Amino acid sequence: MVIRITNQMTSNLMLTNMNKNLSNIYSTYEQITSGKKFSSMGENPIDGTKIMKYNKELGQLGDWSKNIASAKDELSQSYDTLGQVEENLQRINELTLEAANSFNSPESFNAIRDEIIQRTQAIAQLANTKYQDKYIFAGGNTSSIPYALDDDLNVTYSGTAQDGDWERNIEISEGVTIPLNVNGEQVFGDENGGIFATLKQLTDALEGPDVDVKEINACLDPIQAGIKNVTAAQGTISSRVQRLDATKSINESLSLGLTEMKSNIQDTDLAEASTALIMYQTALQASLQAGASIMQQASLLNYI
Repeated sequence: MVIRITNQMTSNLMLTNMNKNLSNIYSTYEQITSGKKFSSMGENPIDGTKIMKYNKELGQLGDWSKNIASAKDELSQSYDTLGQVEENLQRINELTLEAANSFNSPESFNAIRDEIIQRTQAIAQLANTKYQDKYIFAGGNTSSIPYALDDDLNVTYSGTAQDGDWERNIEISEGVTIPLNVNGEQVFGDENGGIFATLKQLTDALEGPDVDVKEINACLDPIQAGIKNVTAAQGTISSRVQRLDATKSINESLSLGLTEMKSNIQDTDLAEASTALIMYQTALQASLQAGASIMQQASLLNYI
């Protein structure tokens, strides 16, 4: 059986080759200009699914990175605040040692008492420090001011109790959380005991003409214990910051690896694409020249 090649068949073949080369040129040009090998799942479902998975994992790592940054900021503020508390307590300790000397004049006792009151009020302000809109030493009850101090230095604690659900945690990695806060009641105490109760006892002992030196001496150990509680809380915060830094480093390494894997699948190899573009352009030009030659020969045959 003899198949006759008609002019229509030749034209169709020529147009098919031209369209194929034009499509390759357009696709390659899009890859070069966009920097991506494909722009939709339909173009490459297998690799597209992988990229969706990588994007999800990178998104989680991004959320954890924000959590770590926020946690470090809050813990840093807590650490600095406790540092100021310690400075005040150290000064109160010095004043208490000075007041324990019974040879002080009434004026000296009054001056010591006045400064201790001022520093007690400063500690109460520090105990009510906020990070953003949260009271950082209130436990889980972050919306209510934890410590109220009246003019007589009587304190009321409204935060979460030590035996309650006071810890606030934040996720920093897959299944890994870290506490944001220290126990405010453990550091400052409440109306029944702790540093505020001791300072109330101290100022009462310094009041009036008959200063109770024995009562003043009795406040020294609780004050120094309060200082230890503050430094212990700072140590806890420091260890958490170190853990945050370590986790941040791990997450960054994971993010870098995922980004590289995603790039290998999705990003255009510009050198390879440029070479392919030149090849497709050359092929198109060759198709046009071949087609023109074939059509010219066909026209001559028809004429003869």
